[in-house]
Amino acid sequence: MLIFSIVIGIVFGFIAALMAFVITWHEYEKHKFTGKRLFKEAFQTAIFTFGIFLLLSLLIGFLLTRFVIK
Repeated sequence: MLIFSIVIGIVFGFIAALMAFVITWHEYEKHKFTGKRLFKEAFQTAIFTFGIFLLLSLLIGFLLTRFVIK
């Protein structure tokens, strides 16, 4: 079950990170960010989003295997 949670976290984390990157890129372009700074800010947001989704997936998988699924 924990492996399944990791796979789910990676898949949905990647999708969420991609969306966060696109949204951040678009919003920061409105505020006149350009070049490397624009990419850096959008990429940092994407990495953070991926990490949060992966950690939440692991936590939910752990809680399910520990307390719900016997």
